This record gives sequence, C-alpha cells and structure tokens, in this order.
Amino acid sequence: MNARLAGALYFAMQQARGEPVRQVWRELDASQSWPRQRLLDLQWERMKALYRHAYETVPFYRMRWSAAGLDAGSMRSREDWERLPALDKRDLREHGATLHSNQAPPGLKATTSGSSGTPIAVLRSHRSWAHAHANVFRGWAWHGIRVGDPYAYLWGLALDASGRRQAGWRDWVFNRERLSAFEITPERVRTYYARLLARRPRFAFGYPSAVTHFAEEVAALGLDGRALGMRAVITTAEVLRPEQRERLADTFGCRVVDSYGCAEAGVAGFECEHGGMHVPVESVVVDRAAAEDGREELLLTDLFNFSEPVIRYRVGDFVAPAPESCACGRALPLLGAIEGRAGDFLTLPDGRRINGLLPYYIFRPHAKSGEVREYQFVEFPDGRIELRVVPGEAWSDAARGQIEAEVTAGLGLPIALVPVERIQRVGRGKHRDFVKAADVGA
Repeated sequence: MNARLAGALYFAMQQARGEPVRQVWRELDASQSWPRQRLLDLQWERMKALYRHAYETVPFYRMRWSAAGLDAGSMRSREDWERLPALDKRDLREHGATLHSNQAPPGLKATTSGSSGTPIAVLRSHRSWAHAHANVFRGWAWHGIRVGDPYAYLWGLALDASGRRQAGWRDWVFNRERLSAFEITPERVRTYYARLLARRPRFAFGYPSAVTHFAEEVAALGLDGRALGMRAVITTAEVLRPEQRERLADTFGCRVVDSYGCAEAGVAGFECEHGGMHVPVESVVVDRAAAEDGREELLLTDLFNFSEPVIRYRVGDFVAPAPESCACGRALPLLGAIEGRAGDFLTLPDGRRINGLLPYYIFRPHAKSGEVREYQFVEFPDGRIELRVVPGEAWSDAARGQIEAEVTAGLGLPIALVPVERIQRVGRGKHRDFVKAADVGA
C-alpha cells in the first residue's frame, strides 16, 4: 500500500473509534521543544488531575489513600505524590472491579504478556491509547520514519483462526509484512526475505529476540541483510542486549533503536537518534523505588487512563541511573538502562528453539475471558512437559480442551494439563514460565 494512503487510513480509523492520535501527536511534536521545567510543570498539573479523579471516582484508591492519611486535596507537592503506595500486579489481578472509575470514559482492554506468570487485563481509555500510539510515532519521526511507511514486523501471531484473521487485517492497515516470532525457520526466512526485498521496508520492528533470530538466519543462509535498505531496526517488549544490538547493526547496516513500556501503562521511553532513552513526561510518570538489593525499581503512571487508573505501578523492572542530558538537545528527561524483563528462547527436549513469548499468544484470550489466572510449564527428565494452570472463574472443560490443543500445536509436542491451586515459585520468588521438575520439587 502507498505510504501516504496507509497513514491517512490509520489516522481516520483511530479517530473513528475515539482515539485522537493525530491531534495528540501534534501536541507531542510541539512540546518536545519546550524547556524541561515547562514540561515538568505540565506533567505535575496532569498528575494532580489524575490523583483527584482517582480519589473521587475509584473505590480502591480512595480506600487505600485514605488509610494512608490522604484526601482529595492532599496533592500539593511531588513529595506528596511519592507518599502514594505502589500498585502491584496482584492489586490489578485481585481488585480489578474496584480499580475501575465510576466515571470511566470509553476505552479498550490491554492485556499483558504474562511474563510474571499472571496475564493482566487493564481497561485503558481511548485518550490513553492515543498517547501510547502518538509517543511511538514521535519516536519514529526522530529516525526519519513516517506513519504509513512499510515495515518488517517480527512479532507473535495468534494461534486461533479468528486471531490470525484479525492480525492479517491489522498488518494490511499498518502496511507491514509479518514474520511470526514462533515460526522463524530457514525456509520461512528465505521466503520472508524475498518478500521484503521486493517491498523495500523502511524499517523493522519487533522483539529483540525475534529480530536477532531473523538476522542470524539471514546470515546463515548467505543473504545480504543490508540489501533490504532499512533505515532502522526498532525493538521493544524485551531487554535489548548489547550483543543483539551489535548483531542487528552489523547484519542490516542501520541504526538499532530501543523503546520501553508496558501494556498496563503505555510507552515510558524511546531512543532518539543519539541513543538517549527519553521519557515522554507529557504522558507518563516514571518513579523509582529502592529495592532490597540496592537497585532501583520502576514505578509507572499512565497520566491519561481515567478508566482504570494505573498509578505508581510496580512493573517489575529495574533501571540503572540516567544521564542528565542528551546530545540531541531535547529537554525530555532520560531513562537509564533497563535491567529486567529479558525475553529468550526456550529449548525443547527435541532440541528445537521457540520464542519465550509463546505463552502470551496462547493465554492472552484465556486471561481476558477469566478462564486462566496463572500457568507454568514443567519439564520432566523423561522429556514429558506438564502444563500447570490455576483456573479462573470462567474455567470449564471446554477451555481446558482448547488450551491443550493450542499448546500442543504451539510447542509441536503433547503436553499434560494439570489444574492446580497455586504455582510454585523458585529462586528469588519470581515466576518462570518454563521450569525443570527438580526446580519445583516435582
């Protein structure tokens, strides 16, 4: 599709469903040139407005903040903001009903990948979604990329027929060529490379693990990644490791750009052309909390989700100290290097490697429907894999059969599904999707 037409179609569709992406993008394009104090003043006004809305219309926050000695007028300084108790994944999972505003504007649900073992669905207002998309597009523009430009898309793909049809429609609208992160084989890479060579994508976008896997296969097949003529490779959703960045730059001969965020709170950082990871303070708040081991943990706030506010959310990632300024000259504050959420490949008993985010595409619809609360794959010494599931309120025999079929198809080998009351944690207590039986005492 023509890039200009694709861009116009996208903006028209978003506007029709209530997301003023073009308007917000124009606002962000203007505010990025403001001095830092003006940006922080704007952020503070939006923080106060969100706080008052949450206190007055969200039962969960009113109860928790009242217990901490706060009232509707307590937000007089940023020090008051830092007194707010952190929100964690358990709160979102167990108190979803009382986290919804009784004056919630319309929106759409965002579902997490479940990398912590528990998929979470958050209702985000249309304005929140508009800011998330607009911040991505502002970041693209820093690298000479326009909305509507054709691009290579290395992402997951739903396993059910309906999900695949929806993905195909979205790929057409976004003017992108998809390669499923779960199907990166030499045969598929050769075919995909030929399609890209004919289409001349402006850039590639995807998980660091998936794009790196593609780059490795391109090199192994003796194909010329630089012949694709891409301007940039943009990664998200996992930690981009230095060796991955180096491999991508060498294979495709272009800039490698990282971005950071989460489904619950939107975009919280985007790299500029000088490598600085800038925080879009017009849209989010990034707080830091000291962890027991001395590191700093991120707390994220979406300033425009008035439907199910996510305030000082403990996303589970750790961050290094940030530099004060960037060579690009933008006053947007900087985010330090992220030290969490590394996505990796999973090696199956027969030696095959699959993308570690496969569970997301299996369990996302089942989390939204309330059928599954938690899951974990357990590998036994004889090669058998057991899927342990903590059932949700909507659990049924039909859901069990569907999940067994989808997981068997996704892994390419049979599994035994076992409903359990709780998932065993190991190590420092962080959930892992795939564990050895000995690690959990099985």
